Amino acid sequence: MRDVQRDLLARELEARCRGKLRRDEPLGKHTTFGLGGAGDLFFAPADLDDLSRAVPLIKDAGLPIFPLGGGTNTLVRDGGFRGMVISLTAGARQIDIGDDEVIAQAGASTQRVARQCQRAGKTGLEFGCGIPGSIGGAIRGNAGAWGGETLDHLTGLRGIDLKTGEEISLAQSDIAFGYRHADLPADLLIVEAGFRVREGDPQVIAATMDRMLAERKHAQPLSNRSSGCIFKNPPGHSAGALIDSAGCKGMAVGAVEVSDIHANFMVNLGGHCADDVLALIARVRDRVFRVHNIELEAEVRIVGDP
Repeated sequence: MRDVQRDLLARELEARCRGKLRRDEPLGKHTTFGLGGAGDLFFAPADLDDLSRAVPLIKDAGLPIFPLGGGTNTLVRDGGFRGMVISLTAGARQIDIGDDEVIAQAGASTQRVARQCQRAGKTGLEFGCGIPGSIGGAIRGNAGAWGGETLDHLTGLRGIDLKTGEEISLAQSDIAFGYRHADLPADLLIVEAGFRVREGDPQVIAATMDRMLAERKHAQPLSNRSSGCIFKNPPGHSAGALIDSAGCKGMAVGAVEVSDIHANFMVNLGGHCADDVLALIARVRDRVFRVHNIELEAEVRIVGDP
């Protein structure tokens, strides 16, 4: 039955929408890890109007839905995703900078938002210069760096409930959030968000961002494919320090290895198997628990079928 629903949906989207639809799309092409299986359907709307036309069709098909952002904090299992993958990174990346607020569509690059604010002399989002991925994903995981977190600066967001098709608007005060977490409805597709900014000197902002990027280049394995930090920092601890002191640097499964630059990164040295990452995650978590009696929680989002 699901194959019939998938084929009907594909035909409807191709007939009524302007965006790109692909069948059996390898999702490793859309994640920084470069691993994992295919999505049954992969839809990239041309813009938000195109998305509005597509949502009722997608909703009525009743297939599982996976909104994929920049793919920087995502591991797709080898079985892929049996449903509809929606990507806004091509058709919803507009950025509008006002006097005290920047409005960014969910597919916009977090790094690009930070850089455009710098050029416009707006301060507050400098930390975003070192966060790869999209605005929608940064909100979902309350991404942060150098003491700044995404939700701290959020004014509000707009989204679509993919189960009902209804538009939803939330203010920052409507959202409970904390370290690497935002309490948002599971079926909410974020389409646009606003962030507080204030006046600043573009040269001073640029110098701050240059320092942040230099620190990132020194401390992270940027020359290898990875998903960023694999584990959340436990309260009062650094996950990377715990992994390092447990002797996990250099530990490997297949072509996936714990980085010798930053122990909370796992790098893909040319493999194609997501199961290797999952096995290495389990091995590192077990070693850290045996050495430190601390249970590490994954920060990377793991989706799809085995």
